Amino acid sequence: MVGARSAVSALLLALAVMLMAPQQEQPLALDWVDAGNGLHVARHETTRALWLQCVAEGACRFTPMANVSAPDEIHPVTGIGVLDAQEFVAWAKMRTRKPIRLPTLEEWYSFSGVQPLIPKQIFTDPRLAWAASYGNGVKIDPVIKPSGSFGQTPTGIADVKGNVWEWTSSCVVDAIDDRCPAYFAAGLHEAKVPIFVRDPATGGCATGTPPA
Repeated sequence: MVGARSAVSALLLALAVMLMAPQQEQPLALDWVDAGNGLHVARHETTRALWLQCVAEGACRFTPMANVSAPDEIHPVTGIGVLDAQEFVAWAKMRTRKPIRLPTLEEWYSFSGVQPLIPKQIFTDPRLAWAASYGNGVKIDPVIKPSGSFGQTPTGIADVKGNVWEWTSSCVVDAIDDRCPAYFAAGLHEAKVPIFVRDPATGGCATGTPPA
């Protein structure tokens, strides 16, 4: 009986070890483009499939709403706040053991080739600065499209002129004690988005003209 009990205990232990063993990590599908000046940039925006991989491994806590018309593997993830993006970058840095980070706003303009948009001001009174360019933004199709739908830069970076904005590491104001209340999201125009906002359309006047 002792031998039988030992065998059963060993079997249960082995089963427990197998059940608790972490799932095998999947390789990260990242394709890098040499943007010059020692800077390498991901060729495509982060896909929803790659984001869900981060969630599955416990490094990303937020699962964005699925778009039923957009397959995860070929469409960029959207509805992501800057704090979420920072979690993803930390995970990608750990998994690849490469110094991955978000670009600064200046770096984004440099590798994207997009010219900063300076909208025509409606008012000159400083008291109406919040509404000085209201309604003058570029009209952009909000439908999520497959990666690569908006062409590439001469160096091969895709969709910088598309309808999905990219988070940057540039704070809108001078950070106090390394605490930043809002960051720039870069696209066909700059967007100033508070750190707790995932849907810029709900950010009110604080976001200025929101991303598409």
